[in-house]
Amino acid sequence: MPAPSNTLLIEGSFSELADEFAQYIDALRKEGSLQTEIAPLLEPLRQQEQSEGEADLKQRDEVLKKLVSSATALSSAPEKEITSAYNLLVHLVHQSSDADVFLPRICTYLAKPITTSPQFGPTLAISILTTIFNTLSSTDSSRYHVLLAIVAVIRQSGSGIAFEALKPQLASQLPTWLSSWELESGDARKLHVAIAEAATAAGDEELSQSHIVQALATIDAADVSKPESRDLAVRALATALRRSSVFDFTPLTASDAVQALRTSDSALFELLEIFTSDTLEAYETFVAANPLSSISGGVLAESADALQSKIRLLTLTSLASATPSRSLPYATIASALRVPASEVEVWVIDTIRAGLVEGKLSQLKSEFLVHRATYRVFGEKQWSEVQGRLMVWRRSLESVLSVIRSERERFAREGAQAAIEQEASKGRNANGDRRRIQTQVEAAE
Repeated sequence: MPAPSNTLLIEGSFSELADEFAQYIDALRKEGSLQTEIAPLLEPLRQQEQSEGEADLKQRDEVLKKLVSSATALSSAPEKEITSAYNLLVHLVHQSSDADVFLPRICTYLAKPITTSPQFGPTLAISILTTIFNTLSSTDSSRYHVLLAIVAVIRQSGSGIAFEALKPQLASQLPTWLSSWELESGDARKLHVAIAEAATAAGDEELSQSHIVQALATIDAADVSKPESRDLAVRALATALRRSSVFDFTPLTASDAVQALRTSDSALFELLEIFTSDTLEAYETFVAANPLSSISGGVLAESADALQSKIRLLTLTSLASATPSRSLPYATIASALRVPASEVEVWVIDTIRAGLVEGKLSQLKSEFLVHRATYRVFGEKQWSEVQGRLMVWRRSLESVLSVIRSERERFAREGAQAAIEQEASKGRNANGDRRRIQTQVEAAE
């Protein structure tokens, strides 16, 4: 995986190494055309190297064009030779006038399957690409193409281990890389989409959703009507609706591209609004009028069960957050979710597992005691509910304070009375002692 930059050291002059690489390619292709083809281009370079003159970078570039275009043959190289062959090619490319011209093409080769190593090909490709990445400066925009190829290999291979190894770098370094590479919005969007696809292949829905949202954020307001913007917005929204782990749609509603669906895909946008703040009843009314197969080309046609399950969880969440008494009878839940009373506890448990509510089930009382519930949206209505609960809490505290104050006053009174009685008792005891002393004196006399 990408790590701090390092240097690739290979001994030999450019002309010697280029001739060696051409000879190797000819051996793979079983023909001698490449070495013969670059020989006239290498001769002036050999003379410069022997005289220790200044290298003709344009001449090198002409040689590299032929070497890199022929490097597709490396996919058929023996497994044990692939890494060293690519390292040699990358070393030669770094001696060009502009490595950025050649590295993206090399990355596309490595992103394709290595036919001679179906089992270990992805691991080899990732290793080679990582070496290329780490030989480039941290601010070199060529790193973008290398990272894109690494992500593509991971996605194609479906390697969860490789993706887990990449994740820490994405979390800690990706924002810095994107900033230093100064990418155009289209390139940044392409990378975020690629990472989202790799995350999906690795089973990380949360990270996938995060990068899809970041991809949407790269779309300028002026470009939201473009077909590619609309396609990404539809894809992002449909994916979020289908995914069992996505319940917060605020990041999507904040996207200009998603907001543009209000016009281009009004039914899909209406469905988003239902899942943002409405309930099962509104969803069923909507589906009756808008079959899922007819929405935005049928992107949700196979998702009826997933959508119904999700809207039930969200409906229960809304019920829990809007209940002043914090006590939800099973009958109320069953009615809202359109399920038998015997299934209520299952749905409550699923909603708790989703992290939307917290509470305690009471089979004896047939109720769900809500401890915490997530607000799906937070607007004027929710502020009013919070204000009402704060007032109830305030009155409860005032009642508690009144009881404490009364008890404190009673305790003070009882303490004062006990002190008076104690002083009075001491006075009586003192008088009794004086009388006994007086009696004893008189008896002595």
